[in-house]
Amino acid sequence: MRSIIFYIVMPILMSVCGEFILKFSVSGEPLGLNLDTLLFILASPTVILGVLLIACSAALWIMGMSQFQLSFMYPFLSLSYVIIIVGSEFLLNEQVSLNRYVSILFIVIGLVIISRSQNVKIKE
Repeated sequence: MRSIIFYIVMPILMSVCGEFILKFSVSGEPLGLNLDTLLFILASPTVILGVLLIACSAALWIMGMSQFQLSFMYPFLSLSYVIIIVGSEFLLNEQVSLNRYVSILFIVIGLVIISRSQNVKIKE
């Protein structure tokens, strides 16, 4: 169970946190494909923090691939959709429709079914 949390849940949470940090960092900024945008990205500690969290999450995910079957791990990435949708409503004050919440319910049901599957660990 610890390895599932460390190699699957932690990378997802780190990635989602990185995405929210990036969103907060660039909200209201007039970004485009130009030198000013590049300088903003390189000079912004919060943008760098968000990118580092996403990079660390990718490293943990890659390590997890050596521990678990990809067909078991990959569906858990849908947790990021759930967290982003809920977080967008409460942290970013976005309007989230009932349809999106119904979709979250289906994602969660699927994850419960997958999490109960057998023979998911490659190495003990």
